[in-house]
Amino acid sequence: MKTEKINSWLSLGANVGVVVGLMLVAYQINQEAELTKVQLFSDVTTSMNEFNQALMGDNPMEIVAKSIETPHELTLAEMQVMDAYLISAVNEIRRLELLRQSGLDVEGSMEGIHAYYFGSNYAQAWFQEYGGEESLPDMTKRINEADPEWVISNLDGVLARLDDDAGQMLSRDKPDER
Repeated sequence: MKTEKINSWLSLGANVGVVVGLMLVAYQINQEAELTKVQLFSDVTTSMNEFNQALMGDNPMEIVAKSIETPHELTLAEMQVMDAYLISAVNEIRRLELLRQSGLDVEGSMEGIHAYYFGSNYAQAWFQEYGGEESLPDMTKRINEADPEWVISNLDGVLARLDDDAGQMLSRDKPDER
């Protein structure tokens, strides 16, 4: 009788162990599926960004600067370049958001990215017209909260720092004193 009780408890313990093991396997399969989805999305984003890079041409930064300084003077072609540039930015932010949601630490990569790409009046207007992404409300919130004067104020800060340091030379620029 005592042996039967021990056997029944051991059987119960083994069954619980099997159920817990199956739950762990199911959890791991789910994790693998999520990581595969993120990897596939990352690959698609990379491909789309390469396509957008080709659309932007050799020097899109001149057009980006024009969109900040004199956005109303953009030609239709330049607006299409900005469209490709900002779509690539949204795709990159979406990719980082999905990686973050999957548990990867990408906060360092995300820091400032919203302000960098969407810290101008043109980019903010573009995003509002674009409509944002309801599937990623955190991304939409961060972009909408980006200071539309960030790029100008950041670059003005660099120029002000240079003005403050007028006359100083970097050590690499100093004449050799041998």
